[in-house]
Amino acid sequence: MVSIRAPHVAMAAAGLALIMASIAYVMRKEVAKDRSLPVKKSQENQCCNNGQCEKESKPVTVRILYGTHTGTARGFAETLQKKIFALNIAGYAFEPSVVDMKDYDQDNLEHEQVVISILSTWTNGVPPESAKVFCNWLQDMELDFRVSKTWLKHLAVATYGLGNAEYDEHYCTAAKQLSKNFNTLGASRICKRGDGDDNQDQSKHFEQWSDQLIAALCEQYGGLAQPKNNKEWVSQKEFRRQKRKEKAIAAGTDNEQVMITDEDRMNEIVLEDEDADEPVNKGDGVVDVEDLGVVMKESEAAALSREMVTPLQRKALTKEGYKIIGTHSAVKLCRWTKHQLRGRGGCYKHTFYGITSYQCMETTPSLACANKCVFCWRHHKNPVGREWRWKTDDPVELVEGAISRHQTMIKEVKGLPGLIQSRWEEAFTVKHCALSLVGEPIMYPHINEFCRELHARNISSFLVTNAQFPDKIAELEPITQLYVSVDAATKDSLKAIDRPLFKDFWERFLSCLRQLKEKGQRTVYRMTLVKEHNMKEIDNYVELIQIGQPDLIEVKAVTYCGKSDASDLTIKHVPYHEEVRSFCELLCSKLDGEYGLATEHAHSNCVLIAKTQFKIEGQWHTWIDYDKFHQLVQQYYKDGTTFTTMDYIARTPHWAVYDAPEHGFDPVETRFRRTKEGKVVEIEYTATDSGCG
Repeated sequence: MVSIRAPHVAMAAAGLALIMASIAYVMRKEVAKDRSLPVKKSQENQCCNNGQCEKESKPVTVRILYGTHTGTARGFAETLQKKIFALNIAGYAFEPSVVDMKDYDQDNLEHEQVVISILSTWTNGVPPESAKVFCNWLQDMELDFRVSKTWLKHLAVATYGLGNAEYDEHYCTAAKQLSKNFNTLGASRICKRGDGDDNQDQSKHFEQWSDQLIAALCEQYGGLAQPKNNKEWVSQKEFRRQKRKEKAIAAGTDNEQVMITDEDRMNEIVLEDEDADEPVNKGDGVVDVEDLGVVMKESEAAALSREMVTPLQRKALTKEGYKIIGTHSAVKLCRWTKHQLRGRGGCYKHTFYGITSYQCMETTPSLACANKCVFCWRHHKNPVGREWRWKTDDPVELVEGAISRHQTMIKEVKGLPGLIQSRWEEAFTVKHCALSLVGEPIMYPHINEFCRELHARNISSFLVTNAQFPDKIAELEPITQLYVSVDAATKDSLKAIDRPLFKDFWERFLSCLRQLKEKGQRTVYRMTLVKEHNMKEIDNYVELIQIGQPDLIEVKAVTYCGKSDASDLTIKHVPYHEEVRSFCELLCSKLDGEYGLATEHAHSNCVLIAKTQFKIEGQWHTWIDYDKFHQLVQQYYKDGTTFTTMDYIARTPHWAVYDAPEHGFDPVETRFRRTKEGKVVEIEYTATDSGCG
């Protein structure tokens, strides 16, 4: 009686269905005829001396190598290992194993039978750190004239790349290069390379690719009863050369070139150019001019009907507390909302601008962004893009959905210890909207209509843009306060920190700053300080401030959100509050008296620098008269009457100004701390040097 170990029961059950589907796929698609499959010198089973087919055969070793930065490639590799292992239930003999490329002994490569590589691409098209040594070594082997171009002719390989198509020439380049290196060194491809786009359903695409890979493995290594013996591989190029020679001899000529067909030529192109892995159109590929417009419209329509957030991204964002609205928007309850509901202090916007934190809604009409910043506190679980190419939801429905979900989250916090009942009741009336959250809100095609809907409900608008869409800034109607993120002061450091998708990111960035100068309402530079990255470029920051001449400059220490595979930042990169203050004092000294140190919020490690025009008769006026703003903006909508920053200013209270003993903590609130025993106790407020905002 054959027994199956308990841990493998579930795997076997799931695997059996997969195997039967794979066999059906092989029979239906005749995978063996695919030109990308490796070819064996002989397809006959070896027989023993007594004429019986060999019953015992060593299992085929399948090495699954992965190179990862965020862990996705590792997860895919482990999933594939389970799939291949399940083939043994159906009578195959495979021995799959998963190895991190950084742990793989390169000397073993020439002794392998099957190698499957799953590799992501990181900044500037390079492999992730864990895969650099292996990838560079294989490339050296390819370039080394002493290494034979048939060195890996015995090896069957398959490669799957992870990347983002928005990065154009850097899309999956690490996997493409690796596949090319294998091919040049004589290895034969089991199936065509797969490229998984992070903006698509990557898991589904990998599943489809791995099913094709499984089918190809089944076909190459025999039927259900017994795997075929692993005989010596013949490269595709050599196989086709032999076939052309046979054709030439049959035609009575020894000139092989005469017999090269269009199909042969096409196959040679695919072989030599690894990037040409996609199926080739059998037609002439020509589109009539008359049909060109129709084709383009059909293509655009198909793109605009696609939802922005993939199922995997939706799952990741929902897990982090996001409430998804429609197909491309979200709302999330800010921790400062919960803090002030319990009387434990408001956020820095309360200190700087007088918002009521427990009546502020944090949302975004676009979860997509044009950057993948290293300090992104959402760890890049959202989509990216350079233009709007998704299904578009109605702005009124988005605002209503955001408020509804925000109010639902307010209901859910009723049981918080220390909740102030009157504040909780007031929190259902949203008065402020922070359009920052995650993504790039200004990408949303109806951002003006969205803000109009907020203002119609007497909700102020604080919009943050990553400074990559100057045209959108130019088209933006008046809002309460417009932010531009200034994450670095030089082209190289901005590229390193923001990791932008646009090639002309620096030109776009500068253009956004110039557009900011033309806006009539409150404008802000949001500067995030990251130690060892952007704190030594103070003279360059001065130049950028002169370009955009913002009303206000928020200088904040980067918020450390814990270890993430998507970022190399650690707590050591977070400057202390005193370091932020010193930076701001030096910056103001270089701005020739045009700006001054207005307020600070020590708990958030943040300082507000303001134009000296906000200091009237010795008193700072950085707060906002929200009722006045709504009157002005409604008049603008009615007859186009313009207004300026100074038309809706309000006096900053004494406790909020720079160097006040409260350091930005509202004295009507009560500060608490947690003891080593885990108890929460009330304490007299003192400024913190914590690097966490």
